[in-house]
Amino acid sequence: MKRTGCQAAIMLLLLSSCVKYKNLVYLNESTDQSYDNYPTRNYEIRPYDILSIQLNSLDQNTSRYFDESFASSTPGGGGGAAIGASLYLNGYIVSEAGVIELPLLGEVQVAGLTTEQIKNKIDKGLEEYLKFASVSVKLVNFRVTILGEVGNPGVQYVYEQKYTLLQAISQAGNVSSFGDARHVKLVRENGDKIQTIHLDITDPEIVSSEYFFLQPNDILYVEPTRARAFRLNIVVPTFIFSAISFGLALVNLLN
Repeated sequence: MKRTGCQAAIMLLLLSSCVKYKNLVYLNESTDQSYDNYPTRNYEIRPYDILSIQLNSLDQNTSRYFDESFASSTPGGGGGAAIGASLYLNGYIVSEAGVIELPLLGEVQVAGLTTEQIKNKIDKGLEEYLKFASVSVKLVNFRVTILGEVGNPGVQYVYEQKYTLLQAISQAGNVSSFGDARHVKLVRENGDKIQTIHLDITDPEIVSSEYFFLQPNDILYVEPTRARAFRLNIVVPTFIFSAISFGLALVNLLN
């Protein structure tokens, strides 16, 4: 009986140590591929988004007031929570009704528009006040969350107009040895609904997917492989059997 318990513990230890690491291959395809007109879509501003708006004008005396007001929307430096707090405090927050409040122009409807369309709208509105004036409009609350089997899970702040699924995975430290790149969940806000999409980033067709380019507030979850689940499930029984085996061996020595 004692020998049987020891043998069982040894077998479990061997099994838990023999789970092999996999070689991860993204876009698994042996031949070159070319995708024409793959889906890209400029992000349309939504309520509660945060915008940075800066004014540029040759007439410095006239636009000084605007310079001070608009420049205050520029987010400060820092990282993590400091960035988020700075964006919230200094940016133009789109109201639930989809508007922002600007000097002289008052309320400007921005929801449903791209940043380029908002820029053109503000430029046109300022024509009667300033000559040769132009504004720059940027979305500053573009962030995505990466969870699950990656090297560095967490929140990523994005400072690019286009940000891909693979860029996000790379920024998060890549899929871990026990992550399943064939089973990645994307959680996305779609109007008043939440979508959950299952993606396979080993499939080269992913680059032609409408979900290849991420949107603000997207959440990615990399699922664990079966080997990972097996390893987690076997840790506790292995520990128990090891403890039992040690106890039996100790009793045997004492006897």
